[in-house]
Amino acid sequence: MKAFVTGATGFIGRRLVERLHQDGTEVTALVRNEQHGLPKGISTVCGDILAPDSLENSGLGCDRLYHLAAMITFDPRRKEELVRVNGLGTANVLEAACRWNVPRCVVMSSACTLGLSYAADHVLDEDSSPPEELANKNPYMKSKLATEKAAMDASTDTAVVVVNPTTVYGPGDWTLNSGALVVKIAQSRLIPVPPGGGNVVDVDDVVEGILAAGEHGQSGRRYILGGENLSFGQIFSTIASVVKHYPLMISLPGWMREPIALGISVAGRLVNNRFLTPQIVSDLFVFKYYSCPRAEQELGWVPRYTFPESVERAWAFYLREGLV
Repeated sequence: MKAFVTGATGFIGRRLVERLHQDGTEVTALVRNEQHGLPKGISTVCGDILAPDSLENSGLGCDRLYHLAAMITFDPRRKEELVRVNGLGTANVLEAACRWNVPRCVVMSSACTLGLSYAADHVLDEDSSPPEELANKNPYMKSKLATEKAAMDASTDTAVVVVNPTTVYGPGDWTLNSGALVVKIAQSRLIPVPPGGGNVVDVDDVVEGILAAGEHGQSGRRYILGGENLSFGQIFSTIASVVKHYPLMISLPGWMREPIALGISVAGRLVNNRFLTPQIVSDLFVFKYYSCPRAEQELGWVPRYTFPESVERAWAFYLREGLV
């Protein structure tokens, strides 16, 4: 087997490349520069998904293409850039895959494209979609919808499957994406707890889902890769138990959603933090609960790790690598 992987240096991409390499797959990874830190034995090509000519013939002869490269920011000022990178970039990669005659492609999107469930008893699935006004307020969601549109358009010419991971925890999170919350709880005396909730999944379970989608996914369909639906109170308490540090947790009332979002809007601009946006904070007051029967039934995929196990694996990684 030969595989071409974009986004190979990211949290999920690196774990995918390592797994493919361990299984004996010949991997070619698209990287931005030579300082990639990927395992020995991985072939690399320097290029950019916005520069199709840089891809050249690097994926010729591959059996699978896994497109994980994406821009991640929630800054509304960068909406056009986000849509260009995640939408047009995906179209460029899939056009190359078609030219290379790659028989099957997997494109990683996000569960955010399904929208918000707003209530704990309202669980979303692959047929859910956000209202247009919500997507217009959330630049990352809009860009990932553009990713999916590019994938669906390309599925008429070659087999393209979309996967939608939820919030991913586990080892390998070098840039502390979900890990930022783990570290925050480990180092704080007081933590405000919003009233919403979300779905959590382990990074290696996501990798298994991506591989399963490459083998068994139906072209033109998307598959949620999610684990447990938990309130933020449950998520925060689990993390505190794993790191053995118990900050005082103060429950936030729902009426504080708008005032906090307004304050974060100002703070985010001052510190230039990609996660400090009104939309991100506002979403903490609602629910992002998902079900995964399609992945279970069509891909044979079932997550292996519980949330406490996933946090334990992540925490051990952070300690081992000196990230905390």
